[in-house]
Amino acid sequence: MGGRGRLTFALFATACSTQAPSPLLLRYADDLGLGALVLTLFFAAYALGLVPSLLLGGPWSDRDGRRPVVLGGVAAALLCTGVLVSAHWWGVLPLVVGRIAQGLASGAVFTVGTVWLRELARDDEEVRRSAGRASAAMTTGFALGPLVSGALVQWAPVPGVSALVPVVVLLLLGLLALAGLPETVTERRPGRLALGVPAVARRAYWLYLLPVGLLVYTYAVLSLTVFPLLVAEAGFGAVFVLVGVSALLVQGSAALVSPWAARVGPGRAGPLSAGLAAGGCVLGFLAVQPGGWPWVLPACLVIGVAEGLAMAAGVSVCDRVAPPDRRGALLSAFYLPVYAGFVVPTVLALTSGDALRTGVPILVLGAIGLALGGLAAGPGRRALRAVGADGPGTPAVPADPAAATAAVASAPGRRRTRSSG
Repeated sequence: MGGRGRLTFALFATACSTQAPSPLLLRYADDLGLGALVLTLFFAAYALGLVPSLLLGGPWSDRDGRRPVVLGGVAAALLCTGVLVSAHWWGVLPLVVGRIAQGLASGAVFTVGTVWLRELARDDEEVRRSAGRASAAMTTGFALGPLVSGALVQWAPVPGVSALVPVVVLLLLGLLALAGLPETVTERRPGRLALGVPAVARRAYWLYLLPVGLLVYTYAVLSLTVFPLLVAEAGFGAVFVLVGVSALLVQGSAALVSPWAARVGPGRAGPLSAGLAAGGCVLGFLAVQPGGWPWVLPACLVIGVAEGLAMAAGVSVCDRVAPPDRRGALLSAFYLPVYAGFVVPTVLALTSGDALRTGVPILVLGAIGLALGGLAAGPGRRALRAVGADGPGTPAVPADPAAATAAVASAPGRRRTRSSG
């Protein structure tokens, strides 16, 4: 397996580790009588850990290198899984601590690993495909992790332990896979971290990357929290397996659609993802009605396509508009609204109360998605055109001469090391 393949596997293993606990969290919530709000808080805790990781991981790797950040993150993800396993004996506290720590570890791996994969590319074709490859690796991990653990939680003995054993094995293999992978940041820049959005990308960030980022996981997390909770209340029994199958459909379809997103181009992929997310909410509304559980499956499929389009489009825009020495920082900034979606079920449960059982708040969330799509399709797409990042193909030079001058002046070069791929 070449360098890019080994890094892709490490991204996959880390993604598995973050979502494999989802059926287990639902099991604990059911066994301990914790309720819907506490279950959603487990996902919000993960997002809470992501924030400092996303803010600092990319800029840190821009300054000190990709390798130490990714290796440290995968090792930390392994320790976090051990903390979650200890919940079998210690109860709720390790679940909260483990989920926050998972966010801290995985956010840096996802951000910096995606940039590192791009910089290990040997030619422009591999550069163009890197965003889709990274997105596909992570979404496949997000799909298979809960699918396997859901079956183990439903039927295996000692589910609090056995459901996470495959994750431990994968992370150990991921650490081994990263051994010997070359560093791509050859210029060290001692001093303070360069945080925030680069000036050349600010308009594109606020008008396109922010709304499209919110579309990625806001709707996908519904399939792991709100949908199974309400379907279980409506009388469906095998809810732990349903969580795994739902994750497979969401993340599997997201992985499959990522290459198509590159061909469509960000200008169309972002708004299209909004329309699909809204359609998934309509199907989700039908699913949570009495006897409507089969609608969960098409709802998850449509939401997954929306997620894949939004993620691939956002990563592609980051790659096109960021100077090389700020690429990690911009991708970190994009991932902030992406992972803010994990907090949405908590907000939905807090603001809706008993009305959540009717499914109407899900439709409201769909309408919000359409509004985000309108922002990305209008002002957002015009901002992309201004920096030459609208259509399909390889990354373009910014169309605005002032922006191009600023990008060239601040970039030391591509800083990429050739790899065996």
